[in-house]
Amino acid sequence: MRGLRGHVGVLALMLSGVTPAWSLSDSDVRDMQKVCEAKRQEALAPIREQKTQSCIQQQLRKPDHCERYYQTYGNVSPGPSGAPQQGYFYDLPECQEWLQAREALRVGRSRP
Repeated sequence: MRGLRGHVGVLALMLSGVTPAWSLSDSDVRDMQKVCEAKRQEALAPIREQKTQSCIQQQLRKPDHCERYYQTYGNVSPGPSGAPQQGYFYDLPECQEWLQAREALRVGRSRP
């Protein structure tokens, strides 16, 4: 996996409209997604723990139910209409870089 700095440099070129001699590969974008997801999980962990403990303390449900219920809190989930609702912390810089790279890769493929 290339360092994140390499990805940022490529992204800067892509977003500036300059076509780099080389571009991001599927593997690069997947690596960036992994970094994003790791940062999201890190940010979500204390929130999930707090919500789980609150549920247990309020004795709303059994402790194991509270743990299972909140273990995926903040992830992408289906909304009332069935359409996916975006999860939390996709505004982190690592996630924004991944989303921009994914879009640049998609757009690059759609050009003849």
